Amino acid sequence: MFRALLKQFSQEWNKRGYMLSLPQYKMLYLLNKEGPQKVSQLAMALGNTPAAVTGLADKLFAEGHIQRERAESDRRVVYVSITEKGRHMLDEVKETQEEIFQTFFDKLPDEDIHHLKRIFSQLLANMDDKP
Repeated sequence: MFRALLKQFSQEWNKRGYMLSLPQYKMLYLLNKEGPQKVSQLAMALGNTPAAVTGLADKLFAEGHIQRERAESDRRVVYVSITEKGRHMLDEVKETQEEIFQTFFDKLPDEDIHHLKRIFSQLLANMDDKP
């Protein structure tokens, strides 16, 4: 059921015509929240392969939403970070993202919304406590 909900969410996202795909948005969100990351770190956090993350990063880099920086201590290591343009795009999407959530949750009673918030909060707390 959760996968079906995510699929519907993704379809609604695509209908809105955002300039970012949902995976690209997730990458920008993560970079904004966590700061610069190696591709391997991003892949693990996003549940993708490093090759898939590199493809996402290439598109975001071409649009100026992220930048790549080599580590000074080891030139083989490349960190990916969000740019101001990327933050601006993230803010734009966040502003209208509420509309998508509204279409999913506006017909639920307040009590159900309260339960969902509690459950999702607990799930997120459990994820933060992972080793």
